[in-house]
Amino acid sequence: MSVRITRTGTEVVLDHNQLANKGKRTHAEIDSYLQELDDARENKPSLQDKFRELKDKDDEQDRQLDTVKGAVSTFQAGLNTLSSTVSAAEAKNQTQDLRLSQVEQKNAQQDQAILKLQSDVSSNPNAEVVAARRDRDGRTFPSLKARLDDMQGKIGSGGGGGNNGGASSSSFDLQTPINILLNTFRDAETHNKPAYRQNNMYVDVFSDSSGIDIEKSSSFAIINGTVSPGLHDTNIIMSSPTEPAPYHVTSSSETSGYPGWKGINGNVTDSYYSDGATPPAEGHWWQIDFFVPKIITKLAIRALGISSGQYGLATFTLQGSQDNTNWTDLYVGSHANTGSELEHSFTNTSAYRYYRLAKLRSYRSTNPIIYAGWHEIKFYEIIDAVTLVTKAVNVGSSPNKIITTAEYTDAVTFDLTLDGITWVHNIDLNKLLDTSSLKGTNLQLRANIPATGSLKSLGFTWYDDSMLVEMPGKEGGGGDRSSTKPLVDVVAATNILRNAYRTLEGMNQGASVRHNLYADAFVDSSGVDVSKSEAFQIRNGQFTKTAGVPFNWKDLGVQTASSSGDWYNSSTSFRPYKSNSATPTYAVEKIADDNAIATPGGYTDYWLQNGTTADLFMKWVTPVEIYKIILWMNGSLGQNGHDYCDHQIFVKNPSTSKWEAVTPRINLASKNDKGVHGDGSWHYPVNLGYLINEVKVTVWNKSSYMTVTEVQILQASDENPVMVSKPIPLAKAPTHLVLDAEYEGNLSIDLSLDGGTTFIAGVPLNQLVDLSTFLPGNSLVIRANLSDKAVLNSIGCIWYDKDTLPTYTDTVGGSTGGNVPGNAVPMIQVEKYGVTASPTSPSEVNITIPYTSDFKLPPIEVLKFAPGEHNYSLEIASFSSNEASNFVHDNYMELDGTLRLKTDYSIELTEDVVLPSGNSVYSFPLDVNQFSYIEKIKLN
Repeated sequence: MSVRITRTGTEVVLDHNQLANKGKRTHAEIDSYLQELDDARENKPSLQDKFRELKDKDDEQDRQLDTVKGAVSTFQAGLNTLSSTVSAAEAKNQTQDLRLSQVEQKNAQQDQAILKLQSDVSSNPNAEVVAARRDRDGRTFPSLKARLDDMQGKIGSGGGGGNNGGASSSSFDLQTPINILLNTFRDAETHNKPAYRQNNMYVDVFSDSSGIDIEKSSSFAIINGTVSPGLHDTNIIMSSPTEPAPYHVTSSSETSGYPGWKGINGNVTDSYYSDGATPPAEGHWWQIDFFVPKIITKLAIRALGISSGQYGLATFTLQGSQDNTNWTDLYVGSHANTGSELEHSFTNTSAYRYYRLAKLRSYRSTNPIIYAGWHEIKFYEIIDAVTLVTKAVNVGSSPNKIITTAEYTDAVTFDLTLDGITWVHNIDLNKLLDTSSLKGTNLQLRANIPATGSLKSLGFTWYDDSMLVEMPGKEGGGGDRSSTKPLVDVVAATNILRNAYRTLEGMNQGASVRHNLYADAFVDSSGVDVSKSEAFQIRNGQFTKTAGVPFNWKDLGVQTASSSGDWYNSSTSFRPYKSNSATPTYAVEKIADDNAIATPGGYTDYWLQNGTTADLFMKWVTPVEIYKIILWMNGSLGQNGHDYCDHQIFVKNPSTSKWEAVTPRINLASKNDKGVHGDGSWHYPVNLGYLINEVKVTVWNKSSYMTVTEVQILQASDENPVMVSKPIPLAKAPTHLVLDAEYEGNLSIDLSLDGGTTFIAGVPLNQLVDLSTFLPGNSLVIRANLSDKAVLNSIGCIWYDKDTLPTYTDTVGGSTGGNVPGNAVPMIQVEKYGVTASPTSPSEVNITIPYTSDFKLPPIEVLKFAPGEHNYSLEIASFSSNEASNFVHDNYMELDGTLRLKTDYSIELTEDVVLPSGNSVYSFPLDVNQFSYIEKIKLN
């Protein structure tokens, strides 16, 4: 089966003039404006006098403009022949627009006012004056009188320079760093990254709580990457009465094999129930110590199904306590006799540390007070408004400017501090904040989330004077002196590179060179010079340190166990380390005896067992950091059915006490498949970010018996990783370059322009680097030197030669000119990608234009339409029946030449209890919500 996607479209042919708003004014409406103007003018000079004055000034500015337009036309002609490179072309367009806009806009505003007010006048209605000042959204603009008063002091302003010469002014590109933060949010979500800092940027998408200062924050819950108040599952999953700390589960009575903690361990096939012992006066009880007081307002209980539900929970009383001595009744519950999960909601406004289910009763017809239990219980706590404080981020030096952005719902407010003491309250998001008056280098944000709000992501970028990226403004005055300087928006260039990384990741594509851009997201090693790089491995889009030698199991003091025992011993208990010569044939100790030699036909040095599947466990005392896991299987070349197994490897995360898969299920091509190395070994690089002391290998039988020879865990290499790129060919010798990398930890970058013979060390990131000090050449090589724990996620650069480097003319004013400085106007750029439009179905874009009293706004210009691909087909994936074993698909799909839903399912029974009669009670898990209907259930 193949999946094909076809998209068609045409080029955009409408320009901005055809799409512009062509509104018209009636004579009556213009008359009303003129009448109101006369009323507002009172004793001020007439409009005619003012217009004569404006016209004189306009003529003078026209003469000055002619000189400027000559220079502009020269630049414009050169611009048309420049490279189509996005970053260079857009930078030059912005430069030329900025040079034109401030001179032309005053002339344009005056022309507009003259034309509008000199139109034909025929009547004087006032009824529509107020309505005419409303826009289509219902907002009312200031009256003509208010606008005229505001303009009185502004007519005649402008010019530039003065006796001390013209002063350069500039505007900050605000939208680009905001876009970079938003793009970084999406990247962090895709890779499930915790809070992290990169260069002068910090982001947190709340994949965990690592970026939150727990001590300074109030109670909060993180659900699916969102911090929010409200009602939340406490998500307590116990693995023993006291693990994970600090929780503690106790009970007045429990049956062997069914302890109290198994009633809240996340496994609906486990259960807790009392053992029939004489209960306290009011009945048996079960309780949990949360350590931190919580306001619990809901329970969810899945009752016990033993003996047709006779042992299931029938009634109970929920109690709360602060000291484990004095108890308050909170809720009396009746639970239906069903195996489904039922919820119990109730009112509670107090926080208690201890919660107890007391006065337990079951559905037994006799002695309901001594037997009672459940499979699983959940506690839900109510969290009011949240105050969340980020951990301090050391920004190196006191920043002068900060941009903060966040994704949230409802009226969340934000505070900021640089010293942890002095807070600036209710800061503005998505604005360039001046923090020069604040002292300190440890930046923290505080989010105040109301009870109905939530916070999805939070980030900020900071700048000192050397980091601010500004666009040149206008200068005036006589006797100007000019010099040409490079103009590259480094933030925009960085954003282009980050978008390129995301594209490579989305297309699963290796390193790419396009025009004057190079990017590598380490989807594979195609961009890496393997012969010159050192101590590295590439896994899951990350360039990291490779593994060294294996750990010695004897030194670690390993213990091993099997969920099904081994061929001669059915015990599932852990067993201490023994060398190969000291253990029986096929014993589970063989999997960790420091002997990984898989000799075909050698029967004695591996674990062996029949059955369909088994879990093999290794644990030791001191956690260690591992970089690779190697699984050895003998298989004995298929002799006696001792064959290779499908398998999957897990490690236990010590912070959550949960098993986490480090490989998918590996389905071998056949029972004789010896792996890609051809020696019965399977190598799996890992990059965990935490220490471990437990490993689990799950194997599935492909023949008569399962075999595992050895499991090895490898420590880190003694050397730090070094990434050397393959040479990147350049059409011309570059003069400048912007280098970017996404990484964690520490690294330094070296560059070579002669194919890797001579390197310049310590090239800075995210700056415009002048390459004039480099040896000339046109073969670029990047070398990244990573620290011990560093991870390189992506790297790239944009280079410029003498023909493609955008420049601007830096002008210093002379001794003559006006006496009022010119004003810089910030530019607003709107980018739309993936637009499909045609002359009959145009794409409409709403651009918000702020109201200004002096009309000082640049004209709206469409910079570029870039048509996308059309009339093509793309094959995403193809399937065939002989490839079924290569796919990892879920339990509800069947892949046998077509991809379809399964209709037959096999579920193993679990023996719950042996009855006094000698008969056994079995159960099996079945979530009926996963199926549209169940036709029949058959016992095999």
